[in-house]
Amino acid sequence: MRSSPARRAPLLVAVTLLGATALGPALPAAAAAPTPKATPGTARPTAKATPGTGAPTPCATDVQYLVNGKASPVRPLPAPVSRVGGAELAAGGLHVTTAATTPPPAPKATAWLVADLGTGQVLAACNAHVPLAPASSLKVLTALALAPRVDVAVQYTARTEDASVDGTRVGLVPGSLYTGDNLWHALLMSSANDAAVALGQLAGGLPAATDAMRRTAQALGAADTVPYNTSGLDLPGQVSSAYDLALFGRAALAVPQLAGIMRTRAYAFPEEGTAAPGTRGPDGKPARKTFQIQNHDKLLYNYPGALGVKNGWTSTTGGSFVAAAQRGDRRLVATVLAADPETWHMSASLLDWAFTATPAGAPGVGRLVDGPDPDGALPGTSAAAASGAAARAEVAPRPHGTTSADPSFPPVVVAAAGGAAALLLVGGALSSRRTRRRVRR
Repeated sequence: MRSSPARRAPLLVAVTLLGATALGPALPAAAAAPTPKATPGTARPTAKATPGTGAPTPCATDVQYLVNGKASPVRPLPAPVSRVGGAELAAGGLHVTTAATTPPPAPKATAWLVADLGTGQVLAACNAHVPLAPASSLKVLTALALAPRVDVAVQYTARTEDASVDGTRVGLVPGSLYTGDNLWHALLMSSANDAAVALGQLAGGLPAATDAMRRTAQALGAADTVPYNTSGLDLPGQVSSAYDLALFGRAALAVPQLAGIMRTRAYAFPEEGTAAPGTRGPDGKPARKTFQIQNHDKLLYNYPGALGVKNGWTSTTGGSFVAAAQRGDRRLVATVLAADPETWHMSASLLDWAFTATPAGAPGVGRLVDGPDPDGALPGTSAAAASGAAARAEVAPRPHGTTSADPSFPPVVVAAAGGAAALLLVGGALSSRRTRRRVRR
């Protein structure tokens, strides 16, 4: 049994928001002035703002994180990589549909976007095409690219290389047998980096897996994304954008296998063993015990109509989130990048605003494309070249002792009860009478 590392203090991330003139279309006159009653996701004048939201302001022009109480150097905002979906989205600053009846909230995020999944219209966006490190939100692209290559029934024997990866892990044990279905649930629900490495191995190894991810991104029209691993752990040059994450979320929701996993709240994951998961012994009892894993997407537990997708966080690049929800016949997607850790609050406020302040069929400030955009390239830029420059500005070397998991989700603690593993969720924290495994946070 591996020892549990000491629990570290939660990371605080601050995004510097500087005053600037919004570059998008002007809001209606009625929306230009603050209203006495706050709209969903905005701060009331006399009350403390909900975490991750605030009064409407222009977009961030630079980024600064507080790591364990210490401020990092201010980092310049990378330049947009493309103009896929409309030239307006490539311009800096805030862009809002002219049909909005109130201003959108101001997530504490460097970049964000909210769009209608049905019409593809981008209802509001901030720095939509700025290349930033995606953290574990990149796993949505991993799933899209590798699901056709890794069947749910395939069997895989875990390696030491899988189990020793940094960051959040489901707890793969070298020599133990797992199915593709086990690994897909661990990847999309628990954001497990060990499962991400294993899936890359099943897809032919890291070079083949990342090549499939690049080609999948290109086929979707995601021109800002450059993947170098399957987990989303920070690497220089590995970037995506708020716009591309929306494309990935929309595509994943259209794949029944992935959509089903992303809205699953709990799953029985096999413990250590070499018997095929799900099989029974001669006595009719399961050949392997299981323990329960939980979905890290907090929107599923707190937002009516949530369809799931994926969250992410690292200590050097902040939080990210791809969120989707449905009300009636209308489905929306919201994304945030390089954000305060309370990303699900931000996503909820953006969804609330779009559902209540924009009508169905509202015109957008751009659109989510259905494939490569021939007009999407910016003169003199390419995703690969721009990502290198962005990485040098945005991704600093990780300080010793920092982590790469979502700090807002409680540690995974597994308890054995009556011969079967059980997971107890009490008051928003996981607890047990006997700790079996604690994922590194």
